[in-house]
Amino acid sequence: MITLIDALAIIMLILGWWVALSSYPRLPETIPVHFGFKGQADGWGGRWMIFLLPAVATLIFTLDLWIFTRPDAVARTPAEVALAIHLLIMEMTALFAYITWRMALVAFGKASGLGYWFWILLLAVMSTAGYMAVLASKYPKRS
Repeated sequence: MITLIDALAIIMLILGWWVALSSYPRLPETIPVHFGFKGQADGWGGRWMIFLLPAVATLIFTLDLWIFTRPDAVARTPAEVALAIHLLIMEMTALFAYITWRMALVAFGKASGLGYWFWILLLAVMSTAGYMAVLASKYPKRS
């Protein structure tokens, strides 16, 4: 199951990079780089910033995979916690790919903000993080 989730995360990373790379040549000089609470663009930056979220997502994915797949980490991580960790990584890569896509759409004038899917993905990330907090309270701290 974890390998399937990691494969989906890799697909999300590829999609995020594909959106950034394919839209970059056509982007205007300034693009939305920040969205307010209502999902509307309220901060602007250079078009090169379309690569920022795919780069951050790749860094998070790579570091987390390296940290949580080491043999010592696998041996001491309960299966349900490991599943939640990998699910959270996949959800975050999906969220970053989605935001990258919406940044491009807003820059092209085809959308006015992040849209409701942003809130659904954010809720998924927050729910998984909350679930992980509940799981963490079940296991004694190691010294």
